[in-house]
Amino acid sequence: MADILIRGMKMPKNEPMLVKINPDGSVSTTAKNNYRKYEAIPVPPHGRLIDADELRSEYKEPMDWLDRTQVTYHVTGIWASIDAAPTVITASGGEQ
Repeated sequence: MADILIRGMKMPKNEPMLVKINPDGSVSTTAKNNYRKYEAIPVPPHGRLIDADELRSEYKEPMDWLDRTQVTYHVTGIWASIDAAPTVITASGGEQ
């Protein structure tokens, strides 16, 4: 099963919103007589999606000077951070 991302669209807060997705990916909505246009993007099958930019901010220092033991330790920390990163979108099929 494929997922769809509607770029720029927020969840309605107080009342339902009608959403029309066209085959060309254009999306139109109406909420309180307010017509808006968006773009739908198919999301291919994927694993757990995280905010990599947020994670990268933890590892800004260059690693050129590290010896092999330090690199192993640093990479282990990176993997632990990836595993602990909050899920933004669950994996295809609902797996975490």
